[in-house]
Formats: sequence, C-alpha cells, structure tokens
Amino acid sequence: MKTRPARQADLPNWTTYAGGPTRTSFRDDPIKPPLYNIWTYKATSAIGPTLIAVDGVVYFTTLDGRLDALDIATGDRRGRTKLPDNIEGTCTYADGYLFIALRFGDKTLRKYDVAKGDFVWRIDAGDIASEPLVTHDAIYVSALYRHIDRYDPLTGDKVWSYATKDQHRSSPALAGKTLVVGCDNGSVYALNADSGELKWKANAAGAVFATPVISEGKVFLGSVDSVFYALDIKTGVVDWQFKTQSPIYQTAAANGERVLVGGSDGHLYCFQVTTGEMLWTFDAASGVSTPALILGDVIYFGTLGKQYIGLDLETGEDLWHFSTRGRVRTAPVVWGDYILGASEDKFVYAFSRTMPSASKQKKGATL
Repeated sequence: MKTRPARQADLPNWTTYAGGPTRTSFRDDPIKPPLYNIWTYKATSAIGPTLIAVDGVVYFTTLDGRLDALDIATGDRRGRTKLPDNIEGTCTYADGYLFIALRFGDKTLRKYDVAKGDFVWRIDAGDIASEPLVTHDAIYVSALYRHIDRYDPLTGDKVWSYATKDQHRSSPALAGKTLVVGCDNGSVYALNADSGELKWKANAAGAVFATPVISEGKVFLGSVDSVFYALDIKTGVVDWQFKTQSPIYQTAAANGERVLVGGSDGHLYCFQVTTGEMLWTFDAASGVSTPALILGDVIYFGTLGKQYIGLDLETGEDLWHFSTRGRVRTAPVVWGDYILGASEDKFVYAFSRTMPSASKQKKGATL
C-alpha cells in the first residue's frame, strides 16, 4: 500500500490514540452540530479501536488483519496492506511512518513506510494489547505479558525494559519525562521516560484497563473498582477521587479545565479538573464505549447502544445523535472539518457540517 497526501498537509493531524502523548483527546477548534454523514465505508472486518488521520487520509486496522487507507473527503480507498497471518493490530503515525503493533505473533512491532508501501523493520516486542506511543526519538510499548519497553524508532532496537507484576491493556501516556501506565492488577506505574527507572507506583482496588490521561499536573484514570482517580503526576498521591456506579474501562478526556469519563453503566461524567467537583452527568442509556473527543465547547463519544452522541461541554445538553450499524468501540477523531468514527460489523463513517449531495454520498459509500 503506497499512499500520498490527498490534499495540502496544512491541517493538524490525528497521529495516535487519544490524539497525543498526554492522551487528552482534545482540540480547541469546535465542530458544532448539526453534522451529516457524508460517506460510509464497509471494510473486510470489524474496525480496531484507533483511527489515524494524516494529511487527508484515514488509516485503520481490521480484526482480520488488514491495514486500510481511505481518502477522508470522499471515502475512496487509497490502499490496503495485509498484516501477517491475518493478525489483529493497531497503529500510530510519525514522520511518514506507521508503527504497527500486533496482538500476538513473532514480529509484533513494525515500522511501515507509507510512501514506499513497505516495512522498514520488524521486531518481537511481545504480545501487545495496547496502543504504542511514538515520539521523535522513542517508541513506548506496554506489552501484554508484564513488561513496559522503550525502542529506538529509527532502528527498532530496545533501549530499556521494565518488568511488572501483571498484564497490560492500558496504553502508555507521557508528559515531560514521566511515562505512566496502568496494569491489570490495579497498579499504576510512573517511569522515567529516559531511563525506565520507577518514579512511583500507585494502586487502585481493581484492574486498570484505561489509558492514563495527563493534564494540569494530574494523571486521570478509572478502574474496574468503579473509582475515577486524579493522581499527582510527581508523587502518585491521590488528589481527588470519585466513586461511580459501575466499573470504568474507558480512557478519560481533558481540556485543562474539565475532565470527562464514561462508565459501563451508560453515564458520562464531567468533573472540574482541580477540585473533582462533578459538574454534570449524562445518561447515554448504554455503556459509554469510547473516550470523549473534546472539540472546543462540544464533545463526541460512542456507545454500545449503536450511537455516536454530541453534547455541550458546558452543560451536558444533548446536541446530536447518529445511529450506527453496530456497537461502537472505535474512538471518534478529527481532521480538518471532518469527524471520523467506526462501528462493529465493518463500518467507517465520516461526518461534516456540510450536507452531502446525492452523488457524493453514492461515491463515498462502498457498501
């Protein structure tokens, strides 16, 4: 698969899960409802949890081991690569390369040259059930079987490894020199990003599957113990916490003033970042199954009830709903004036404030 920019590369890209190293899922520019579904694309299998939107192209993996690239404006497929042995994976982007992590196999971390359509290197990084984090000089991976690692993105060489006590489904988050990862046994590890040395460890009363979110000197994450925690990033001490009504599996989102997290009970909670004051809740009537995407004063998220929902950030007022063809497990992302999402049973969606013409809708849909 060789892909080149579909349009001028002058808009902010969405290069990784939750938008960046701190995993805040936040952009300051609003895209306000009403939104229209401008195209729907049918893939070969269910879409993975992460969409990558770069220079007018959206990349995603499927559960049957494909990597697809679509033109964001039209929904036309621009390329497809088959991953080894049809293994499920995920990807992140940096400097013209996709870094692909596989859930299992012999060579589970790969660097892929987008322009040339070929792999640069392949290494065994262990089974990976999380999203890798790539910076200009490092790849951080929380591997499933009890280790957190740093690799050199140029060569794929391992720089350091830190052994833990249990499995990892939580992805790493990074702020400055502090790398934070949750663990299935409830531990939260903060490591020195340069050396891999432990800075501190905190403990929840249940598994931490959610990826940490770092904002305003705090680490935000939920646990299966139903508690949402705000930890001091320097010490790991709890600044505040809130007991919800159900286990929390999803990653939060934050904009510096507010932090939002969804529960499996269908409630989306909005808190004041500093004090933990609960500002509002929204009942989505089904499990909240993605992080919220914060776009200025509007937020978007998906549910297991086959919906994407848009709310007013200030009040929690219901602004927009879209019914999908399956349960939603893929976090919405933004590129330019487009919001992109996906649902189970193979479908990718593009939304815009511009109502599509009948011809454009027909061209974009590949059902």
